[in-house]
Amino acid sequence: MKIGICTFTDGRERVAESVRDICFNFQHRIADWLRSEGHTVVEAGAILRDHATTIQESEKLANSDCDAVIFNFSVWSFPDFTAQAALRISAPILCMGNINPGYPGWVAFFASIGTLNEIGRPFGRALGDITDAVVQNEIRRFLAQHQPDVRSRGVEAAEMLHGLRYGEFDGPSMGMYTGHIDQSQWMSQFGVHVHHRSQLTLAWMADRIKRERVEAGLEWLKANTRAIHWDGKALTDGPDGTLARQIRVYLAIKDLCRDEGIDFCGLTGQLDFTEWDKGCTMDVPEALLNDITDWEDENKPVIICATECDSNGALTMELLHLLSGTPVLFADLRHYHQDLGIYDLTNSGEHTPWLARRSHDWRENWKQVELYPAPAFYFKSGGACVKFFAAPAEKVTFARLTRKRGEYRMHLLTGSFVDFGPEEDERLAKQTTFEWPHVYAKFNCSVRTLAQNYSSNHIHAVVGDYVGELVTACENLDVEPIVLD
Repeated sequence: MKIGICTFTDGRERVAESVRDICFNFQHRIADWLRSEGHTVVEAGAILRDHATTIQESEKLANSDCDAVIFNFSVWSFPDFTAQAALRISAPILCMGNINPGYPGWVAFFASIGTLNEIGRPFGRALGDITDAVVQNEIRRFLAQHQPDVRSRGVEAAEMLHGLRYGEFDGPSMGMYTGHIDQSQWMSQFGVHVHHRSQLTLAWMADRIKRERVEAGLEWLKANTRAIHWDGKALTDGPDGTLARQIRVYLAIKDLCRDEGIDFCGLTGQLDFTEWDKGCTMDVPEALLNDITDWEDENKPVIICATECDSNGALTMELLHLLSGTPVLFADLRHYHQDLGIYDLTNSGEHTPWLARRSHDWRENWKQVELYPAPAFYFKSGGACVKFFAAPAEKVTFARLTRKRGEYRMHLLTGSFVDFGPEEDERLAKQTTFEWPHVYAKFNCSVRTLAQNYSSNHIHAVVGDYVGELVTACENLDVEPIVLD
């Protein structure tokens, strides 16, 4: 990468002259380390001390096509110089605060990042000596997340949201404010049109689905799942059974999305459909919508679908899907196994069976699936729960959009998926809800960090590292990115 670097100093001429060599020394040390990392470095030729030097040097860096620029602080500097430089530089900015106890460099660092926040300019930060391995890793992580190709993918994903149509089938159930949305805000901020319909629409559409399509779905599930645990009560066979109801609802939603041009959607599910005698749990419809196949199309497009009509969850998932091209996890933050350091991410159906093996051959994924009777404790109307265990993955990106006082923000963190073998996976599943799908995950942030910062019962994920792309997408969508580490 081509990295620019400039150093700020005290605006008083007498002081600036006396610390000039100190400032250059810190700048050169950082520049030398960057070169040792294989980067091309463009150094400011003067220390930024007043309006003239600030304009001159920041425009020099702006015209050098830098991929990122480091704002360096080792002595006191006036924060308005930082703001003036930031207004002229479009490249990502990293604020670097050096250890220099004889001078108030840290004061300048914190004053300047406060200034950048005030003017709404995104930036990263690293605080400490350039020889410190922790500081070096912070700089490496920032640069990796702001590589030109990473940023271009983030911009592209943000732009791809514009013009999409979201199907909101009723509203968020059980009073979840984190799932509720302002339809006008979505249109003005993201360019996403919200198509609102009652779930009664799905009920009467489901009744009209042709019998042969339902029977084909039943035979497909019987042939391709590991097992269906019929109990004759909650989970019943036949074209008029409870599993058939779920198939009918799925086909109705699929047809409606096709006919109305709906790109992604949210289904209330609870409490109406799951309490209605002629209803069903939405586990099977949601799993199929989020998956890569069904009996009518072996290579069907993924239709991102959020349960409980968690619309902010659906938008998070759609953005992750646009970046990765894969299905996306929707899960509850259900339980933390402190002895193992893992989270049990489970939910009553949202997990796409693709996660079971993440194979392009859908048969490999679906043969891990078992359909269990939906527990009457939660779902009076019956139907099947879709149970499997997610395959391990070394690198996973977790994300969630929420609002604070009406302003959107996204919490981001990385981690992994793990498994412990069939016997231990089953043992752990029995501690929560056995019939549901399970993803066992490790987070690369502490439980305390999560507890103090995260603010949703739902979490979403894709395999791979997409933090840089998501940060860039957030910047282009006027969303505050909050990376938990």
